[in-house]
Amino acid sequence: MERLDSGHEGRPTKIIVVGGAAGGMSAALRARRLDEKASVTFIEQYGNTNFANSGVPSSVGGVLETDTFLIPQSPAALKARFNLDVLDHTELVKISKDQHSILVKRSKDQHSILVKRSKDQHSILVKRSDTDDSFVLPYDKLILAQGAYPLLPHVQGIDNENVFFFQTMLDVQRIKSFIHEKRCRSVVILGGGYLALKAMESLYHFGLRISIVHTEERIFEDFDNDFSHLMQSELIKSGVQLHQNIAIRRIALGIVDDCYVVTLANGLNVPADLIVVATGLASRIEIARDSGIKCKHGILVNEFMQTSDPDIYAVGDVAEARNVVSPSLNLAPLDGSANLQGHLAADHIMKRAIPYHGPTGVYSCKLPRLTAAIIGPSVEMLKRAGYYPLSVTAHTPDHPGYYPTSHQTTTRLAFQPSSGRLLSAQVLGRSGVERRIDVLSTALHARLSVFDLEMLELSYTTQYGSRRDPVNTVSMIASNLVRGDLHVATPHELGAHLHDWQIVDVRSPENFATCHVPTAVNVPIDTLRDNLAKFDKQHRIVVYSRVGYHGYLAYRTLIQSGYQVANLDGGLKLLIEGGYDIPLVSVSRDGGDKEDSALSTYGMTI
Repeated sequence: MERLDSGHEGRPTKIIVVGGAAGGMSAALRARRLDEKASVTFIEQYGNTNFANSGVPSSVGGVLETDTFLIPQSPAALKARFNLDVLDHTELVKISKDQHSILVKRSKDQHSILVKRSKDQHSILVKRSDTDDSFVLPYDKLILAQGAYPLLPHVQGIDNENVFFFQTMLDVQRIKSFIHEKRCRSVVILGGGYLALKAMESLYHFGLRISIVHTEERIFEDFDNDFSHLMQSELIKSGVQLHQNIAIRRIALGIVDDCYVVTLANGLNVPADLIVVATGLASRIEIARDSGIKCKHGILVNEFMQTSDPDIYAVGDVAEARNVVSPSLNLAPLDGSANLQGHLAADHIMKRAIPYHGPTGVYSCKLPRLTAAIIGPSVEMLKRAGYYPLSVTAHTPDHPGYYPTSHQTTTRLAFQPSSGRLLSAQVLGRSGVERRIDVLSTALHARLSVFDLEMLELSYTTQYGSRRDPVNTVSMIASNLVRGDLHVATPHELGAHLHDWQIVDVRSPENFATCHVPTAVNVPIDTLRDNLAKFDKQHRIVVYSRVGYHGYLAYRTLIQSGYQVANLDGGLKLLIEGGYDIPLVSVSRDGGDKEDSALSTYGMTI
């Protein structure tokens, strides 16, 4: 690796980092570790430097005993340990690229300081902050990590005292104080994405009556529609009220009990002692854009986190980089990505050119009883981007079937049709979801295929998994699809061909009577070979069982007997629980099939 030489004309490099959360702090500390002589100045608009914003949900939810855990080091401690010059309560006002300087403004009760450059540079006088004057700071390298600001819906009453954002330490403190002081009983969360889900996760622990209001047709839009529907069902089962595809008319005091209500466009009044705005975030790009730096939704960066000005870098929520899967540009508003980006930006400044692979959008989130996780674009997003991926969905046990806490995990993989290279994954289940998504994240970064994943040896003990891990199982199904050993029909395809395909339900007669596709005939799996003559080889057959295992057995029997056949992806379970607009006969809660479920728990899915 190239020897470090960060000096400029014989003097130490002057680095300014703007923004005090994960990305900015990572960059500042990495720069210091690589160059003891560099001048590293750290600017934070608010008073919370080195703020762990990923801990906001845990703090609001009462998991943390005190908010001080979210601020591990004060400005004084950062100066003592890392020799960082911290300017808190200091706001970036303007970037002057040609002069290699920035204009900043301080607030609060800070003291005047004098900032000097080497002899060939001008001295900069910083006036007393209580005059609210601005001053100029020169830089050699500038790292922008200001993050994002919450999007504010244009609604009457949005500035009421009971309306809060869900982003900063100050938000945390205000929400907790308000809940206790006002003895809140109900909360309305505005929004339906990742931020809204984190807010719900936190506030659920307070025992509040939670309502989520979202203007879009569905919540959790990062996931495919059926996965989103599975997550919505979980929230409804847990007592969360959902109001989707509807606008908010106003926020006002109601007539009864002097309680605030959120009035929806349909006239419905939703009680709201507390209102949390989680409608999304927008990157803080205005100052960068005004200075001539190229921006789109965020500040555009290359693989080294450089902006269109090579001496200015951007990391975290404010940066927009090419993602791992496709050449399209993506924001990565996640702490893990921000941390890595800050690290790599400092590396490049210090002559260590280590390229960033790009964001994957991997995250996991907690529902009341389930965990949901995703990496990469959903299948629907991939198709909108011009890809034609194959995908499979599998319901597999997170523990052996005999284990008392065994539950099914639903996993979907999207992959390239020819090579089987993994493009994205979605996982939903009770336990081990975060472990599976981390395995799949590693695979996606390494450009592994489903063939690699089916051969992966993963640790197993009864308490933590099943003998055939859900990652292995769904990858085996995907590998069969690429090899041509399996054909699947999606629920959408089934719905479009209800009357011209031969649809065969291979569950038991008892379960068939409980719930089935209206045009299906019932041929239990154990009698299939004796009933082959009933089927027409000139017309396509679609077989299904509860979760797909018996359907796969039927598929293999029929395909080797000369029939045109496909297995229903995700089985009847996905058809019922995924919100598909297909009328079913005598719908029960799960279309249960004890045989299918029991056999699949022993890893006999393929």
